[in-house]
Amino acid sequence: MSSFNEAFPGERQRLISERLALYGRVIAADLAVEFNVSEHSIRRDLGALAAAGLCKRVYGGAIRLPAAEAPIDVRIHQDSARKGTLGQTAASLLIAGQHVFLDAGSTNLAIARAIDPELRLTLSTNSPLIAVELMKLPRAEVILLGGRLNPVAGGAIGLAAVQQLRQFNFDLCFVGACAIDSDNGVTAFGLDDAEFKRAVVAASGQLVVAVTNEKLSSVAHYQVASCEEVTALVVEHDAPRERLEPFLSRISKVVTAPAQR
Repeated sequence: MSSFNEAFPGERQRLISERLALYGRVIAADLAVEFNVSEHSIRRDLGALAAAGLCKRVYGGAIRLPAAEAPIDVRIHQDSARKGTLGQTAASLLIAGQHVFLDAGSTNLAIARAIDPELRLTLSTNSPLIAVELMKLPRAEVILLGGRLNPVAGGAIGLAAVQQLRQFNFDLCFVGACAIDSDNGVTAFGLDDAEFKRAVVAASGQLVVAVTNEKLSSVAHYQVASCEEVTALVVEHDAPRERLEPFLSRISKVVTAPAQR
């Protein structure tokens, strides 16, 4: 194998892709020094990777793009054990008497299934699937927002749902994140979905985000919330330290779920 100094563009791009997978982001100036080439050459490499959908160009470098989300009926069967552990950890943050909003999403569905049935709570959601789970809780009052359902998001996210949010003041919300990055914060793939999530955050006193490893240090298309707006970030037990480290100075509470039994 050739050394970094001898790497051809194709090999450089492969190595850059590996760094994106490991760290979530790369800096052009650092790569230029590492590979002993000009920043112009690195920018061309990053442009090629961005054109292939492997990253997004940002000022000074690039950041990893998450995979596009499948419809909710597919996602609820993907990584169910991992999401179940995240759900148990996130649900443990709830306190009796709270009014809590659960955004649509497969990880938030796992949170709904893990809520202590002895807690007296008011629970609102825009997801019919989550509402069905919440109705099993004997001490909970359940409120379902309505409107046109989005099959990918798994809930109502249109104008009708946003308007209904204006009637509520939530103590805490669990917002589904398509991606989260230390600089870009929580982001979403869809414009309407991002607008709805922003309205949820605006109506909530606290914001909790639970994410699987692949969503860490990546960015989707539309802004939802900055890291400073996140009260708690719940991550997997084996979240890569390289990706998790940048969040520790931006989010006041990072909670690590236990390993799966």
